[in-house]
Amino acid sequence: MRNPLSAPAIPVPVAALALLAGLAGPAAAQGISCGGVGDGAPWLGQTRSGSDIAAARGPLALGAVEVPPGTRFVALFTLGAPMALRLEAAPVDATGDTVLELFDATGRLVVVDDDSGGGLASRAEPDLPAGDYCLAVTGFGGAGVRADLQVSRLEMAALTPGLAGGFAGTEGSAPFVGVQPCLPSTPAVTLGQGPVDAQLAQGLRAVETAAAAPYYRFTLGSAQSLTVRAENPAADPYIYVFDASGALLAENDDHDGLDSRIDFPTPLPAGEYCVGVRALSDPDLPVTLTLGGTDARAMLAEQYAAGEVPPPLDGSWPVEDIGLLPPQLTRDLRVSGDSATWVAMEVPVAGLILISADEVSDSDPVISFFDAEGEMLGFNDDANGTLNAQLSAPVEPGRYMLAVQQFSPEYQGVIRIAIGRYVPATE
Repeated sequence: MRNPLSAPAIPVPVAALALLAGLAGPAAAQGISCGGVGDGAPWLGQTRSGSDIAAARGPLALGAVEVPPGTRFVALFTLGAPMALRLEAAPVDATGDTVLELFDATGRLVVVDDDSGGGLASRAEPDLPAGDYCLAVTGFGGAGVRADLQVSRLEMAALTPGLAGGFAGTEGSAPFVGVQPCLPSTPAVTLGQGPVDAQLAQGLRAVETAAAAPYYRFTLGSAQSLTVRAENPAADPYIYVFDASGALLAENDDHDGLDSRIDFPTPLPAGEYCVGVRALSDPDLPVTLTLGGTDARAMLAEQYAAGEVPPPLDGSWPVEDIGLLPPQLTRDLRVSGDSATWVAMEVPVAGLILISADEVSDSDPVISFFDAEGEMLGFNDDANGTLNAQLSAPVEPGRYMLAVQQFSPEYQGVIRIAIGRYVPATE
């Protein structure tokens, strides 16, 4: 299934406050925090007693929860007896892509998963001790998403189809649980000998299957900027970076095609770190893991080209500045499949903006819309049953940036963008 965009790594501090506590409906939780993640979040079963999945008659679920860009939705449940559970998050819309996280009552990340539900849905089946838990869902790459959430016992009906051969009940396979945090006691392959600081310039490299080497450990003697890569598109690797306590620092899937990459331009402090590796397609295929220093300028250039971060308007990166945005604007752009074309605009008054990107020739448009601070306000790949793209967003007066991309390098044609600016009618 098509992944809409090569997405950057998502920093996910384990003790971060919940950015979106919940929607109107379920009652708010009392006294369950998960280290701050679950503050004010709703119970999956309306009440604490109704949210004990060990005693529930059926799955605990919430439908079509809204997760705005850059936020996470959190819901709570409790487990009265230790057992294996099925945790699922499924996007409601065809272009949505969920990432599922489970935190225990202390705020420790227990499991995280992206696409194990099949397609772009998330699913994990961990064995859990009795206790309280916070189930969180985010949009992949920080994008917004509408999603269905469900917690169930393994004998109950599943929300998602799962991956063939990857779940309990499939002959010859063990329950799939995403990735467990890498703790000091977790067996791991050691990269380098002692601190790797002096070896980052030439890079450290290991080639092994995800089944044989799911974790790699390394030590920094001083603060260092890092880049971690995992390569083999046939295996479709997914990588995670943990600190010495097992806290998840970042994760990535499909940064470049089906290969993964995480950049730390802000130096990581001295200490021990661990890289977790999964293979979404085939865990028995070799994955090349590389650890090296980060070139901040090269990394930014890649992000500009990928349409992930708006470039500065200082002439260092090509940007078509259309100035004051008229009520209606149409422009044809020749867009290379290797790099996003950036358009800057000035919105004079508050209102709503509607942006369409349609194929003129040899194109499969993808668009992303950002405000002056670089926050993504909207993203779309395929709209209205076509390969064309369309999005809308409320706007205030100010500067905005639009990235227009081809879905893949094979496309090199012309994309027609149409931008409509609408303001509220006055009485």
